[in-house]
Amino acid sequence: MRKIAELNALADELPVFIIHDVRDFSVVYLSPKGTQQLGVTLKDVRQMGGNYYANFFNTADVEFYVPKCMAALRDPKQPAQWFSFFQQVTTAEDGGFEWYLSASRPFVYDEEGNPLLSLTFALQLDPNHHLAEKAGRLMAENLMLKDNYQRFASLTKREKQLLKYIAAGDTAEKICGQFFISDKTLKTHRRNIKKKLGAKTHYDLIRFAQAFNLV
Repeated sequence: MRKIAELNALADELPVFIIHDVRDFSVVYLSPKGTQQLGVTLKDVRQMGGNYYANFFNTADVEFYVPKCMAALRDPKQPAQWFSFFQQVTTAEDGGFEWYLSASRPFVYDEEGNPLLSLTFALQLDPNHHLAEKAGRLMAENLMLKDNYQRFASLTKREKQLLKYIAAGDTAEKICGQFFISDKTLKTHRRNIKKKLGAKTHYDLIRFAQAFNLV
């Protein structure tokens, strides 16, 4: 394919790039730099099918970002838009993960303008850089959001409002004054919030509030 040949001509100057089939996000092409880092051939990758992700990526991460990426690539309201995400890739013999910042966009379209293939660039993050640490925290929050959406949705509007102030560390006196409630009522709300969220400690409440953008 001409477009892939043009990318390969610049492969030494580009990050790892991957061509995916938009229909199922299977790998159609992986740049030489990518196959070298993974220690496989392009033929190996193609034969792996869905096991490609199980072999080289954090499964929990994949379950979170792949559906979102596929939806974004297929969205007719945002043609040719880049979808960026963090992912953990294992290229080491000990099975350890390394953080990558990746971005995907439609690359080849059919005659009706529907995307067929997507292009993804994957840039490895310096493990000693603060961005790698932030990527870890962000992914942890995203996975917590995914796994606990129903729990959070079970909170009433008032409980969500109170959770914001509780997680922020405001005193009981301040919160009671803000919402015109008694200390006893606040304690009841706090107990109900913890029960619905399955939270055991104040730190658990903070994590929920952070994951759902309350603080």
